[in-house]
Amino acid sequence: MIERRAKAVPLPTRLRLAASLACVIAAGAGGCTAASGVDPSASFITPAPPGGSSSRSDGGSDAPAAELDSTTTAADVDFVRAMIAHHEQAVELAGLAPGRVDDPELAAIAERIVLVQSAEATQLRTWLERRSSRDLEVDAHEHAGGMTGEISRSTLDRAAELEGSAFDRLFVGAMVAHHRGAIEMSEARLTETGDSAVARWARGVATAQSLEIDRLLAIEARLPQS
Repeated sequence: MIERRAKAVPLPTRLRLAASLACVIAAGAGGCTAASGVDPSASFITPAPPGGSSSRSDGGSDAPAAELDSTTTAADVDFVRAMIAHHEQAVELAGLAPGRVDDPELAAIAERIVLVQSAEATQLRTWLERRSSRDLEVDAHEHAGGMTGEISRSTLDRAAELEGSAFDRLFVGAMVAHHRGAIEMSEARLTETGDSAVARWARGVATAQSLEIDRLLAIEARLPQS
């Protein structure tokens, strides 16, 4: 295969990406406002995940772990576990972009996915660890229907063999389906009761992923077809 060097992401874009990552990690449950407008490097930032010491259950001051735990349900745990796996798949696909992706806007989106969703997965794991001592009977509460929008191993293997517009088309198709799965998972969680911080994050995920689907479809419309 001919080696292809990824197009460099301009410094201003890298600075915006770094600022976005800092926003995701540092924000409280209210999070940052999703960016809008025509800037192709704009990030769609969800509220910070309900992990780490900054997670809040009531939108006010940080609550002690015991108080936070009292609101947690098996539905919360199932959702968080599923979203960790979901994020890991998105990061794996996006991590293949350097050296393969051709469209510069898509390259920026892939880089953002790696940065943001890696950080979110870490915070979600922290959330689970803080609740590991609670008897939620979560092992008996299976996640209905499994993970939606799953990126298959064959798709990931195929992506690793492609470059240029062929990679771009596969990336967009797989990531749009993946984002739609995240929206479905988030909406399903919002029909359940539990930690309000998890519910806020689920709403943020649904909004941000919808916006990014629009961006990905706009990119797809201009990609070469062969």
